[in-house]
Amino acid sequence: RGSTMKRLTLIITLGGLFLATAVIASQSVISEDLQSALIEADSDDYLRVLIHLTPEPDGEALMDYVQGVRASERAAVVWDYVQAQAEEAQEALLDRLYDAEQSGDATFIRSLIIANAIDVQLRPDLINEIAERSDVRWMSPLVEEQVLPDEPVREAGNELDEIDWGVNQVNAPDVWDLGYTGEGVLVAMMDTGVRYTHWDLADHMWDGGASYPNHGYDFYNNDNDPWDDHGHGSHTAGSVASDGTAGSQCGVAPDATIMALKVLSSGGSGSYSEIWAAIDFQVEHGADVSSMSLGWHDVDAVSRSTFRNHYLTMNAANIVSVNSAGNDGANQAWYPIPDNVKTPASVPPPWLHPDQPVNGATAGQITVGATGSNDAIMYFSSRGPVAWGNEAPWYDWPYGGQDQGLIKPDVCAPGDDIKSLNYTSDTGYTYKSGTSMATPLTAGVCALLKSVDINLTPAQIDEYLETTALELGVAGKDNTYGSGRVDALAAVLAVGGITETVNITLTPDYEPYYIPSGGGTVYFDAEITNTYAAATPGQIKTLVILPNSNEYPLDTYNVSYVPGNVISVSSVPQNVPGWAPNGSYQYVARAGTTPWTLVDEDSFEFIKLGAITSDEQISWTSGDWFAEGDGNVETQSSLPSEFGLNSVYPNPFNPTTSLTLNLPDANTVNVIVFDMLGRQVAELVNGTMQAGSHTLTFDGTNHASGVYFVQAEMAGQTSIQKIVLMK
Repeated sequence: RGSTMKRLTLIITLGGLFLATAVIASQSVISEDLQSALIEADSDDYLRVLIHLTPEPDGEALMDYVQGVRASERAAVVWDYVQAQAEEAQEALLDRLYDAEQSGDATFIRSLIIANAIDVQLRPDLINEIAERSDVRWMSPLVEEQVLPDEPVREAGNELDEIDWGVNQVNAPDVWDLGYTGEGVLVAMMDTGVRYTHWDLADHMWDGGASYPNHGYDFYNNDNDPWDDHGHGSHTAGSVASDGTAGSQCGVAPDATIMALKVLSSGGSGSYSEIWAAIDFQVEHGADVSSMSLGWHDVDAVSRSTFRNHYLTMNAANIVSVNSAGNDGANQAWYPIPDNVKTPASVPPPWLHPDQPVNGATAGQITVGATGSNDAIMYFSSRGPVAWGNEAPWYDWPYGGQDQGLIKPDVCAPGDDIKSLNYTSDTGYTYKSGTSMATPLTAGVCALLKSVDINLTPAQIDEYLETTALELGVAGKDNTYGSGRVDALAAVLAVGGITETVNITLTPDYEPYYIPSGGGTVYFDAEITNTYAAATPGQIKTLVILPNSNEYPLDTYNVSYVPGNVISVSSVPQNVPGWAPNGSYQYVARAGTTPWTLVDEDSFEFIKLGAITSDEQISWTSGDWFAEGDGNVETQSSLPSEFGLNSVYPNPFNPTTSLTLNLPDANTVNVIVFDMLGRQVAELVNGTMQAGSHTLTFDGTNHASGVYFVQAEMAGQTSIQKIVLMK
């Protein structure tokens, strides 16, 4: 590098004169592709060239440089370091290029800081001149390529309060219930831009101040308006942070802040330069998480090495980087392993799973594959392993023979028919499929982890993601599913500092409730959240504390605290009998584990204004907290052990009385009332009833005073209670 370059000169003899044409500098500096382009170019053509300067970036040295620096300060320290290095290395060449711009020999000059490279359009003669410089180590053509495939788009409706299935699949709502929503975490989206006016994002876009009033930058068009004119970018941004304002909640981290970085055209094409410039921007402005759903096959060795250095630098800056594996799992005839996963997704992760045979170094890229709603891998999801055995200066992760290469992807996430934002409307949604969709869902999980602890390093987050993922496929980390499908709740719990517990919350319609002397009903909502990492048996016990401070038990429910589930019930009725004495009561719900250990409780007050002796609402009847079939509920109430009628009150009565019917299991039941002559006077029940204790009421308003009998029959069993109507 930097040595005197030989020159290859094509000389044509014509009429005794020597005319030198198509002068090309040494092949050791100019790539073969650029040499071919120079031969074909006219002297007044512009060729877009990527000039790599000395020294070559060293991301591993940066990792050593920031050791001991606080995580919150690393991005600023890294940016100062790489910017100073690039300014010194590029100053002389930039001066020459700016002079050439004035003379018309150069145009569009972009300095790439972390890459220590310059993206510029040059006349052929100037390319050869620059190739002679000692500060230039490599020159190649910069070609814009199509990187986003044509994806089927299915329009979606605006269902109210809907949560997309992929968000539920990774258990994000259960993390929100713990108070972690991505608030305070800045996620940079490198894509086709973002519709930043969409209702689901508008109030949590990055504030770039006067310099970046539109929440980011457009590196493709080189302006400060990263508006999405394609659709891919709005969809991926929504999967990170859509908050459901327009109807559907599609984001894993609904309070995360989005930085919009447009790196592709309206047709989905772009070059390395836009990506590297966007990475510079993220480091300079302190992003916490970086999400990108695109990549290339057939990347030249110098550029591939430069990508790896970029992600080492982001790692040093404490930025978590997530990228899609690619959608070529079914195209292995064209892109066989170890080239099935695209670059930069092929860059090593920041943490190595114990199942990975160690034959190389880490970097900073968490790669994501795609699964369906049944957690099966999608056919299109690209497969590893990948290799770095031919790229200087790494020469690691060789593949072939005894060498198994680097396992990729690292994790997987939902990527089939994912609902997210439509770029054509402030309130619209669309469905898309691909590893492009799985990646931002995973980036959203990273944002949730960062909201638990903003100082978590990329290596720590990668470890939490991989060690808590739902294992799929063969045991251990593999080249189809990686370490498994990400689980936001399990990963957040693994961060630590969150005690396994249950929290119960009661929300009455009013507080305090006032109950008239004749009795009435209190209505309330209840929610039970849990942070248990494994299904844990428990109980919910309800009771009232009477004005004399005694406890009056009501119901007991056997439940299971299931990871990822929240027990939520609404408009639960609790009857208060008229005969209850006046005074202040507390309705109490207690949550505990089995065998009974109280974990949490909540209560609210209601006030009884008086008492009567005749009561049509005679018992402390409560509505079932749980709907039949609730996955968190193993049994409803403490089931009675025997069939029968009991607890008649009042008796004698006028005009109504209530009885308790106990059913040990669900069955067809017939309950009738007959008089002393055996004549049926009323039928209280005739049909199927669920197991439990049920309150039945007989109204004697239209009947004469006297003795009556209530008879219950079920599966050949009979129970009879005598009642006395006294008017």
